[in-house]
Amino acid sequence: MAINHRISACYFVTCIVNQKLTTIKTHLIIGSILLLLAYSGKAQSTYSLQNLKQASREELHVHYQKSLNLQRNGEITALTGGIVGLLGILAGAAITDNNSSNGNSNVWGITAATMLVGGSVATVVGFSMYMTGASRINRINEIRNAELLRLELTPNVFYCGQLRNYQPGITLRVSF
Repeated sequence: MAINHRISACYFVTCIVNQKLTTIKTHLIIGSILLLLAYSGKAQSTYSLQNLKQASREELHVHYQKSLNLQRNGEITALTGGIVGLLGILAGAAITDNNSSNGNSNVWGITAATMLVGGSVATVVGFSMYMTGASRINRINEIRNAELLRLELTPNVFYCGQLRNYQPGITLRVSF
């Protein structure tokens, strides 16, 4: 009887530990998703129209290059994912021979399924990257085209050496 109590106690402790680990894993996953959403929101605010209007030409060029790279990487990822997914479909179709008692058919089946799922996920992720890059490029081009001629009047104070004091003035800055 003592052995049965030990076994049931060990089973009870194991169940409690597994439940706590599951709870910890759940909290970690939810926390990671929230951090990812916060980081994503911060990245999107960088490319908002209000932020882009305040950026200098050099900053706009840097944002444009990053967006162009994101668009290109999205294209490549989507195309590669599509090709891998199609290869997974073709590999799955080639393995439909049920008469083979070879152990390799299970490995090939798992490989085909993995290629199909991985290719589909890569296509979706690549397409979203492409669309995000394209929309950012459109916003940047909209700002660039609106700023063909920019006039800026700012108050200024300069030191006059002859009068030996500061004189108020206005600075006119023209950029095109």
